[in-house]
Amino acid sequence: MTDIDFREYVEVINDWPEPGKAVIDISRLIEHPTVFHEAVVALAKPLLELKPNKVIGIEQRGLALGSAIAYYLGCGIVPARSIAYLPEDYKRGVEWLPVSRLADRRLALVTESIDPGDRVAIVDDWLIQGTTVLALLKVLEKLGATCVGISCVINNLSETRRKLLGRPDIHCLIEGLETDALDSAD
Repeated sequence: MTDIDFREYVEVINDWPEPGKAVIDISRLIEHPTVFHEAVVALAKPLLELKPNKVIGIEQRGLALGSAIAYYLGCGIVPARSIAYLPEDYKRGVEWLPVSRLADRRLALVTESIDPGDRVAIVDDWLIQGTTVLALLKVLEKLGATCVGISCVINNLSETRRKLLGRPDIHCLIEGLETDALDSAD
């Protein structure tokens, strides 16, 4: 593995989509083949020994990264996606998850994509409060599946929030990124 400073390839966009909020832009990380490859390997390798059979990618950036990680691991990818992309007459069962970074404030997870006994890894770009991950953990438990680990580009979870999640294995590229909008972003 090369010695890459992943901080050089991410940007925090403060006060977007509204004042006091923030998003992370990992476009430069995923557009450079070598950097993207190294990021995927760094996030996927620790998951190999945990033997997941499915990866949940959290919309949008976590889904893009999660797809590559799932491919590396030989797993299926299950999107936790914005409800804006589901038609009203959608026939598959869906669990709704809260999220504060999207305009519609909810994500959809197709429940029939998760089977009892599945070993699931969750992938997102940025963990701050862990609200969406916590909702996913509850859905996985309800469906009889287990979260075996979490991979993210940036981990800003406090120890209190990690305890709330049950202290799952969290693998990240960047720990504790400084930003002005941490208190109001999710």
